[in-house]
Amino acid sequence: MFFFLNGTGVKQPTGLLSDAGAEVGITALSATVITYDEMVKLYFSLKPEYRQSAVFLMHDDTAMTLRTLKDSAGNLIWNAQGDTIFGKPVITSPYMPVAAAGSKPIAFGDLSYYWIIERQPLTIKRLNELYSIQGQIGFTAYER
Repeated sequence: MFFFLNGTGVKQPTGLLSDAGAEVGITALSATVITYDEMVKLYFSLKPEYRQSAVFLMHDDTAMTLRTLKDSAGNLIWNAQGDTIFGKPVITSPYMPVAAAGSKPIAFGDLSYYWIIERQPLTIKRLNELYSIQGQIGFTAYER
């Protein structure tokens, strides 16, 4: 799972958070604090058509920090009843980076379009019986 988030694309999958991938988050300005303004910027950085099914993805430590984050009116942004922020579900992963200056501790997007495909090597099967009457050997190959 680590490589699907943090992979470089060299002898491993290109990770969701790689620089080669799409812009999926707002870079943290501080090593210790995530601000309400950064969360709003992250939410609106995603095009409206993708926001409908979007989720927040973060480390448990980041989630713990956000549980106490309040807006300017003193309201918590984390809805504890449904584990949502701005009405969008929060998914935690131990493979997400923790909040540090320059890191992307939170990803926000519609991950239903993110596919993980495991490819199998070429499989070749020898078909002796089918072609034995003609003195031939058949082969079938399958690659996915």
